[in-house]
Amino acid sequence: MENLYIHVPFCAKKCDYCAFYSVENSSRTMHERWLEKIRRDLQKNAHRLQQVKTLYFGGGTPTLPDHDLLEKIFQTVLSEIRLVPGAEITSEANPETITAERAAVLGKYVNRISMGVQSFREEKRKVLGRYPIHTEKIVPALSLLRDAGLNNIGVDLMYAVPGETLAQWKEDLKRAMDLGVEHLSAYALTPEENTPYAITHGLKAADDDLASDMWHTVDEVSAAYGMERYEISNYAKRGFEAKHNCNVWFGETYLGLGPSATSFDGTDRWTEQADLTAWLAGAEADWDRISRPARIREVLIMGLRTVKGWNKEKFSAATGCRTWCDAETKNILNALQDQGLISFNSESCRATKTGLEFWNSIAEQLIL
Repeated sequence: MENLYIHVPFCAKKCDYCAFYSVENSSRTMHERWLEKIRRDLQKNAHRLQQVKTLYFGGGTPTLPDHDLLEKIFQTVLSEIRLVPGAEITSEANPETITAERAAVLGKYVNRISMGVQSFREEKRKVLGRYPIHTEKIVPALSLLRDAGLNNIGVDLMYAVPGETLAQWKEDLKRAMDLGVEHLSAYALTPEENTPYAITHGLKAADDDLASDMWHTVDEVSAAYGMERYEISNYAKRGFEAKHNCNVWFGETYLGLGPSATSFDGTDRWTEQADLTAWLAGAEADWDRISRPARIREVLIMGLRTVKGWNKEKFSAATGCRTWCDAETKNILNALQDQGLISFNSESCRATKTGLEFWNSIAEQLIL
């Protein structure tokens, strides 16, 4: 497995919009039990983890555990795997958890931070149920991380939130860019069923035209700061693209450990139980075994999330296909090109800017 994902499922309080698996009000004892299970799973998968190119700690809130336990988490994982030289090691983080002690630990073990900000506006964070609602902690947290030697920091922002104007969205973008971050993830709010946000506000998304304007605005603002889009929702200064995510989009194998984590071995995909108690007890993962043609299409679809898209050589390396695509797939790609969603020829296939904005339409037409 070329890439490793560790799911840290603990949060101080789950944000209202979040559909990722996490648990609230967890104790240090529970954190230690989780880590011991992670250690055993790493040892069980040692044969798969000899040439790890990227390591990603996601959540949940990976920076929630006490700083001494956070250091033990990194030490445990790194002692059980073999990283290639120059491997990317990412940790997600929430501003309110960053203390000088935790920042020092992060600076010692990781080389990339992805920070969940969502917005610099207090009112918008309240609508999202983003907890804790302490906007003033964002800038000090980033300063602590810089002081700890981290020079690859990205922030997540969310747009198309009810009541938000285009001008307010531009303000959020500029505030993030003015902080000198190297990476930006900008996501439209998509209400998910059974989340507190959906229960309160319903499942209706923002006005399509406004959401589209906001999506295009990110290009305009980011370009002024030397940052370019490289995927539907992701922007970076040159050389600061998220390697872990890029590897996954381009069909590389990955092992996911922790409750709800997903793995892909090039043929099959499996997902751990989204239940901490069941996962700790050793519950079997859910397997997604589909036909080879369907899996090849799936790999093709994921690469089309990126601005570069596929070239024939890279696609063949990812799928083992001797030919660029079969006759049926070629007909669909030609139709997508006629719709203005992709640019396709015998050597390459990539989404147009319109195709990136409406990637779901591409996926719907290609999925088997």
